[in-house]
Amino acid sequence: MRHAAPPPTGADTSWPPRRLTVVYDDHCELCVRCHDYLTRQPTHVELRFLASSDPEVYDRYGDLPWYRIELMVITDGGHAWVGPQAFIMCLWATLRWHQMSYRLSGRSLAPMAERFFHSLSANRSVVSGMLTPTRCSTGACSHTPGATAQVPPPPTPHASSSPDPGLVTPA
Repeated sequence: MRHAAPPPTGADTSWPPRRLTVVYDDHCELCVRCHDYLTRQPTHVELRFLASSDPEVYDRYGDLPWYRIELMVITDGGHAWVGPQAFIMCLWATLRWHQMSYRLSGRSLAPMAERFFHSLSANRSVVSGMLTPTRCSTGACSHTPGATAQVPPPPTPHASSSPDPGLVTPA
């Protein structure tokens, strides 16, 4: 896995990107929830979302070998990431997870991040089956707002005496 934000090379004036297009599987409830989460996050760059079933996706990206198979992130300049690297780029775009994206793409954590993404991706139909649908084409979903428990925010990091100031150890 490469760094989420590679340094520009030579005459590459398209870095950093101003906009990322995220192509996701709109038939996967897990993917839809990740899409919904990302749409609510403050970001460094504009995020544009395209459902993989949208005809525009085929017209624009149908020649990419990962079309309709993997998560894809594409810049307006033509850079494309797929799978785990696309996941890292989504994190890179957010204010909240920007710094973590660099750590997850680094030498020590990249293999773990890649295994996590591949494991989740390989089992996304199982995970999606456990989730109550948030959208239905007919609008007659069985899900009612407020029927699920509220998820508490993540814990606030505590100061630590860790040798790496970026690492947080449990208090």
